[in-house]
Amino acid sequence: MSRTNRSRINGACSASVFALVIVLAALLYVFGAAMSGDSLRLTQSIAGAEIFDTRNAP
Repeated sequence: MSRTNRSRINGACSASVFALVIVLAALLYVFGAAMSGDSLRLTQSIAGAEIFDTRNAP
């Protein structure tokens, strides 16, 4: 395998890992905000989500 092919593969792997990290960070942020209950609008915007407001439950 020549050096140019190896550098292309390394570059593609680096780009895909970077994109995966960005996607996982976005998912962590969205689901973290939805589960914490800080943003009721965010939870309502997720399709098919059921909202259980238990903050004032006895």
